Amino acid sequence: MLRHVDLAFEGLVAAEASSSAFVDNAASLAVSRKLGYEEVGTSRQVVRGALAVEHRLRITDGAWRSRRATEVTVHGLAPCLPLLGTAS
Repeated sequence: MLRHVDLAFEGLVAAEASSSAFVDNAASLAVSRKLGYEEVGTSRQVVRGALAVEHRLRITDGAWRSRRATEVTVHGLAPCLPLLGTAS
């Protein structure tokens, strides 16, 4: 299974990836932290008329590579790069 971070780091050569989850979504936050994401801040938003705190998370290419369980190779991405706004 190819995850979005595999595609970002291995296929698109990204330097970092970001994610976020609301404070009441403990499962999502736990998975992100287990994968190596680190908290970089919080924000407050109004959701359905109530205050909601959102945690912003980030993982770097190096952190991802040090934690991944399997080697990832992306094939067939080159024809899609112009659609993603990236040079081939």
